[in-house]
Amino acid sequence: MRRAHTELASVEQLLGSSMHEEQSTVRPFSARLGGFIASVLLVSLTGLLAAPVGLFAAGGVGMAIDYWNKLPSEIPLDVSLPQHTVLLDKNGKEFARFFSENRIDVKLSSISPNFTDALLATEDARFYTNGPIDVVGTIRATVNNANGNAAQGASGITQQLVKNLLVAQSGETAPPSRDLGAKLQELKYAAGLEKKLSKDQILEMYSNTVYFGNGAYGIEAASRVYFDTTAKNLTRAQGATLAGILKGPAAYDPFTNPDGARGRRDTALSRLQVTGKITEAESAAAAAEPLGIKKGTLANGCASSTYPYYCSMVRDEILTDPAFGATAEARAEKLSRGGMTLTTALDPAAMAAAQNAVTGALGNDNRAALATAVIKPGTGQIAAIAQNRTWGNGPGQTEIVYAKSPFQVGSSMKPITLATALEQGIPATTKLNADSPYVSPTLDSPPGGFINYGGYSWGTVDARRAIQLSLNIYFIRLIERTGVLPVADMAARLGITSLPRTGPNAIKGQEASLTLGAYEVSPLEMANAYAVFAGDGVACRPVTIIAGVRADTGAKINTPNPDCHQAIAPAVAHTVADILKMPFTGDGTLSQMGGLPGREAGAKTGTTNDFAANWIVGLVPQYVTAVWLGDPRGGTQYPLNMVHAYGRDYFNLTGSEVAGPVWKDIMTHLTAGLPAIPLPKADDVATSSSTARTIPDVRGLSVSDAATLLLQNNLTPDIAVKTADPNPLFDKDIVTAQTPAAGSTFSYREKVSITLSQGSDTTIKLPEQK
Repeated sequence: MRRAHTELASVEQLLGSSMHEEQSTVRPFSARLGGFIASVLLVSLTGLLAAPVGLFAAGGVGMAIDYWNKLPSEIPLDVSLPQHTVLLDKNGKEFARFFSENRIDVKLSSISPNFTDALLATEDARFYTNGPIDVVGTIRATVNNANGNAAQGASGITQQLVKNLLVAQSGETAPPSRDLGAKLQELKYAAGLEKKLSKDQILEMYSNTVYFGNGAYGIEAASRVYFDTTAKNLTRAQGATLAGILKGPAAYDPFTNPDGARGRRDTALSRLQVTGKITEAESAAAAAEPLGIKKGTLANGCASSTYPYYCSMVRDEILTDPAFGATAEARAEKLSRGGMTLTTALDPAAMAAAQNAVTGALGNDNRAALATAVIKPGTGQIAAIAQNRTWGNGPGQTEIVYAKSPFQVGSSMKPITLATALEQGIPATTKLNADSPYVSPTLDSPPGGFINYGGYSWGTVDARRAIQLSLNIYFIRLIERTGVLPVADMAARLGITSLPRTGPNAIKGQEASLTLGAYEVSPLEMANAYAVFAGDGVACRPVTIIAGVRADTGAKINTPNPDCHQAIAPAVAHTVADILKMPFTGDGTLSQMGGLPGREAGAKTGTTNDFAANWIVGLVPQYVTAVWLGDPRGGTQYPLNMVHAYGRDYFNLTGSEVAGPVWKDIMTHLTAGLPAIPLPKADDVATSSSTARTIPDVRGLSVSDAATLLLQNNLTPDIAVKTADPNPLFDKDIVTAQTPAAGSTFSYREKVSITLSQGSDTTIKLPEQK
């Protein structure tokens, strides 16, 4: 025993000399720290405290210093730890949040000293006076552990922060490796961290990183989970309890082991007294308090949201929009790591109006369902969605967003055929025979031909009368003139992406029933398409998220681009919007319901075959609202032959009987207090000649000039891999052919393939669309 005591003294003397040389010969801190680490390294490698002093003098320390100096010193801090993503409505009020780890970063100034004092007293009393390593604690633990005693830790706050960061950034749940190399790397990272950050910054980061158990990462989350309060408002006893939990979150869990948690709290209070932070009387008073655990809850996910269906749409937008990552995996990681505060277009007043209207009409347990979508024209912003269902997966509940679900749209498709005709120079004054029945000589017809509602014949009428009465035969004759595919193209330009254009069920050009709404479209797409008519011909991609910042830095982040652009000529949009006023007039389909009080409005109803679904899509300059009514189990199997609504039974429903009043209710509340802006006037002169934009002729131009011209027309140039056949009339890098042909009508950003002359470089990189 005596020999061991002598050798212990020798090691301690050497360790001391590496850190406490005379002032006249003091080496740089890194070298002194390296000497200390080298000594610990050698002791650890030999497993002995009796290592002869000669071993250190034989070059072992120098080799260890070299090893130390080669280790990386900067732990990555640009990888943010998982935090919450918070969703705000347009007024800045939170309505939902997502998190994979319950962590809410706060500034040190927002953490009560009642916690930080207890933390330092129990975990690292010399934090503000030590360097990155607790020398006294490390020597004590090294000597103790080398003697074979019960293992002791020696990590101070900085070293613990390094461990936490390494675990979080690795994505693993287990602690990092405790082998000697890993330990030395942690120590080197700790040294680098203390050079880069102040003590206050390290303490703040540690407080936001450390795990407190029960899914709480960081002091703010822990304060809410255990005491239903904030880190700023922790009492002395609460702060000591949370500091005590850190010794073993599972072992001292206040929910499962309150006696153990109380004991750790009292130990922390005693340490506060020893370090002089509180008096004996203050320690005794805090120890006399009950543990006072009050489990707090924090909403996570859409099920906890005030607006679960809108929340679900926001979540889907994060997971699918390139603004949040180039790949599905990157976007999922973005959502998982969180740390975003996202402002959405959700308008609480619009949401209340929509929800009250659908619930008031049918209640939440009706076999029939209502779904609405509200769009602000010219912005793409989705102000509201609603449906008469409760979120969930139990009986009578659903997590399907009906506003995004496709259903047959009926006659609400007719204005899109009208827009196609107007663009082609077929004016609204065009008169066509609307007698029923009618078999198309050029397009597919059902057995017995097409018929108007009720089988009535109306003689020769123009487009205004046809919209007013929703005359099927007029629009079958009109789509004969426009062509089926141009109508499908128009729908796509207006933002309807659900029509089948490829595959076995693709629209081929014979499907006259397209104009009667035989294909399925979602309420959101229909509202967005009509928004083009209300918005001077400007089409936008519908979006929920309109702004975003990083939660930790406040820096702006990319958010979805609505890509607003001129889709159709203003004259076309104005004429359609003006004609949509007709159903409210005279003997129109909505005349009995009446329009909006004190303002002009336009709308079109839709009723599908055999009463499978009802629609109304209507507009004012400020808002467009689409309403669908049907049975979500399937309209064909469960038609609207009888529906209980507004306290009575309705039979063989059309769009004007339930869907119409719901739309009117929503729009009346939406427009209350808004200026009564009139709808634009029709322009029959402008629409008497084609307003369609056509593809320019770029043949004979240089490849750069051709690309510039196409981009200026919102077209996407694409160079064909194969060059043209030899032609002495063309120099190289000249466009010799193009597809589609010059003069064709086009969709926004449609691709135009250009073929270059022989000898041209087909790998040249063309400028991209801004």
